Amino acid sequence: MIPLAVGTLLGTLLILATEAPLALANVVAGVINALAMPFVALTTSYLYFDARARLELETEGEPGELPPEISLSAP
Repeated sequence: MIPLAVGTLLGTLLILATEAPLALANVVAGVINALAMPFVALTTSYLYFDARARLELETEGEPGELPPEISLSAP
């Protein structure tokens, strides 16, 4: 997953491309990873439940004709 690698890559770029102290690069990488983890968790959960719902609904078959939401005939 890309969000997992962003913090590490940014920390590596700070080490190699700047004169910033190593502690700063470590803090930046840690903060980026901490901000990305909820996104990764939500995305993983969404993908799991989407795949599970598709698998469970696959066995049900679609109805031949959908019922109308509003009846046009008078009672």
